[in-house]
Amino acid sequence: MQMTPEIKAEATTILELCKGDLMAALKVAEGQLNILYTRAQVLMSLAGMVVTVTGFSGRLIAGSSQAAQVFLIAGLFVSLSSAAWVFSRVMRVRWVTSLASEDKEHALEHALYRRNQKTKAYTIGGTLLFIGLLLYAISIALMLIDPVAIQSPVR
Repeated sequence: MQMTPEIKAEATTILELCKGDLMAALKVAEGQLNILYTRAQVLMSLAGMVVTVTGFSGRLIAGSSQAAQVFLIAGLFVSLSSAAWVFSRVMRVRWVTSLASEDKEHALEHALYRRNQKTKAYTIGGTLLFIGLLLYAISIALMLIDPVAIQSPVR
């Protein structure tokens, strides 16, 4: 783990703003991590919606053309990959208070480093989800361009 000059400077600034109180400074980092967790939960929910829509409409979408099948499966795979990435890289829990036993500056630097790593992982996960949703939307567009008559009963 490499502490960049930016992280060291930010840790110093936060500690100064918190008047040297490590717990108050860690609370700042914890608040930022909570924002990441909340946003990661939104990504996980969107990926879950892809699975739900596939369960209800996947057969109809896939029945419209082979291209729609490929885009549907690719979109589902990439969206679920995004969820797995976000779950393993962003949603992993390590308590900020476990850093309190370290010296003040290093504890806060470590928390900020973790925040930055999780932010990068969130960005990658969000990009993957966007690509997955785009592929999925293409499959839906292909179905709408060339709709297939629904045959009753749909099973």
